[in-house]
Amino acid sequence: MIWNFIAATTLVTLMPGPSLLLIVGASAQRGWRVGAVVTLGVVLADAILLLAVLGGLGALAREAPVVLSCLKWLGAAYLLYLGAAQLRMAGKAGLADGRGGFRRGLATTLLNPKIIVFLALYFPQFIQPGEDAGRQMLLLGPLFLLTVLAVFLLCAAAARWLGGMARGQGGAWLERACACCLIVCGLYSALA
Repeated sequence: MIWNFIAATTLVTLMPGPSLLLIVGASAQRGWRVGAVVTLGVVLADAILLLAVLGGLGALAREAPVVLSCLKWLGAAYLLYLGAAQLRMAGKAGLADGRGGFRRGLATTLLNPKIIVFLALYFPQFIQPGEDAGRQMLLLGPLFLLTVLAVFLLCAAAARWLGGMARGQGGAWLERACACCLIVCGLYSALA
């Protein structure tokens, strides 16, 4: 069961979404360390949301859809803002220390209501019936976060490598592509 959980978490983490796009864009243009800082913000947000889901936010979201609707609109607006800001900064030297990257990673993930729904639906698939669910979650929760952290750090390294290869061929093409994808994610979130 543990290896199935790790494999499934790896595959889900690799699916393109706002957090991955933010990490890839930051890493390609500003370096692995900046991508790692953004990753830490994303993983902290995942931990907060996981605790919230375990504490009943998932049930609240089902019972009060207005909460999810508000999060949806806030998240869509934030994704549009991030995409536009990333497009504006693409190709510029930017802040090498990644100031604000942690906050961007944290906010991007916290404002994504789909993650709340995902977490509420994902973990029950791996809980063994007849065993203590709380104890299982004490294992699966940290394992989920460590897997997400490892996958995103590897993605940050790969994006930095690809960004470095493309330097002579136009500079920040990968960051611009990620910025455009963030805008598309924002529009999709608003219209879906």
